[in-house]
Amino acid sequence: MKRLMGLLAGGMMAVALTACTPTSQNSGQRRTAPPAGATQEAQVDGALEKEQMVVDEDPTVTVCIYSVNGDKTGLEQNIDAVDGEELDAQALVNKMIELGVIEEGVTVAKFENKDGALTLELSALQGAKDDLIITAVANTFIQNYEADTLSLTIAGEKIGSGELTFNKEFKKLK
Repeated sequence: MKRLMGLLAGGMMAVALTACTPTSQNSGQRRTAPPAGATQEAQVDGALEKEQMVVDEDPTVTVCIYSVNGDKTGLEQNIDAVDGEELDAQALVNKMIELGVIEEGVTVAKFENKDGALTLELSALQGAKDDLIITAVANTFIQNYEADTLSLTIAGEKIGSGELTFNKEFKKLK
């Protein structure tokens, strides 16, 4: 009885191994060369392709710019990039000018970042009395510099009664 069981087990293993063995896919099929002048797609390993790529882009920093929405009831976020390896306050102001948040000609007179407290002095800003523009500037700088507060001065005049903070309800301000 043991001998019969051993033979059956051995036979089943032989059948299982035979069934699981890969078979040649070349069952009479011949590969022919493409006709002259025909293009042929080659498969390239992703790692090899990545290695062969030439990167000639200038370094950029991804930024989030807040701008006034179309119906002027709040702000909207715009994700963009500025040139350079590190974030620069003037580059951030230039991107805000490019996106139409603030007018051309605005420059950074002074910028400091001390332990999450930003101090920003701009040369001018026509929308200094517009809460939406001020909130857009504050949210843009606070988020991109990962700060807690912003002290904003425009042409020597302090904006707001204290430090500005990030406004989480920026989508509906009015």
